[in-house]
Amino acid sequence: MLKRLWREPLVHFLILGAVVFLLFRFTATPGAAPDGRIVISSGSIEQLATAFERTWQRPPTAGELDGLIEDRIKDEVLYRAALAMGLDKDDTVIRRRMRQKYEFLTEDAAVTTAPSDRDLQGWLDKHPDKFRVEPKMALSQIYFDVTRRGAQASKDARTLLARLDAAGSKADTSELGDATMLPGELALSSVGEIARVFGDSFAQTVARMEPGRWSGPVQSSYGWHLVYVSARTQGRLRPLAEVRDEVQREWLTARRRSEADARYRALREKYEIVVERPRVQQGASAPESGSAAKVARGQ
Repeated sequence: MLKRLWREPLVHFLILGAVVFLLFRFTATPGAAPDGRIVISSGSIEQLATAFERTWQRPPTAGELDGLIEDRIKDEVLYRAALAMGLDKDDTVIRRRMRQKYEFLTEDAAVTTAPSDRDLQGWLDKHPDKFRVEPKMALSQIYFDVTRRGAQASKDARTLLARLDAAGSKADTSELGDATMLPGELALSSVGEIARVFGDSFAQTVARMEPGRWSGPVQSSYGWHLVYVSARTQGRLRPLAEVRDEVQREWLTARRRSEADARYRALREKYEIVVERPRVQQGASAPESGSAAKVARGQ
């Protein structure tokens, strides 16, 4: 009789169901399961309707709203079932998402007071290069193509430079040098802007040139150039009144980061950290003592 019952599929199904029930009963995290009630508040329903209207540019029908509510209920039911099974444990994606939410929420509340003028001026004094106006130069250039002239290109440039020196600033240069897609003139431009056109080495050399005369030859990745710097503006540190918004953004970002680090260190102090390192492979340096090391609090 017992053997015959044991062969029945229904008996197997009932036994499996009992095992699953006991598994849920004894593996559920204490406190993880709510009180058995799922409440979809009027505020939640309004949020669902608002989100629908924002997406579809119209309010939901009664049937569509019922569907949204049922989907929210399904979310909660399955979420609680997943918690009861412990599916949130040791999941890298969930852990990372929880960390991001924590950091986002705590960062938002971190800085409660606006910085004073003294705070902002102190930040500006410590980081002047971030808010400095770069010097700028206006220039003209005459190009010598190395693919056409070869090694003669730099010699031709020096020969023309001597003629330009003799002619002075009024010399007509429109027909001199080789044809190129590079600009013959640049309006006032920073060193960085010049570098984006001619390359960094060219820009750094031009930055040291004396205005009001032809100089060179200067090499770029394209070839050789004679350069005439016609105007130059000096770099300067902008005053706080001119860069207040930028300085305040930098100050707030740094303060949030500092407070987040301090908050993490305070939380870390509550734990005794033990790092169990793997045994070193043959040929590597030996561990200090065994394969596990205790990390001091707060370090």
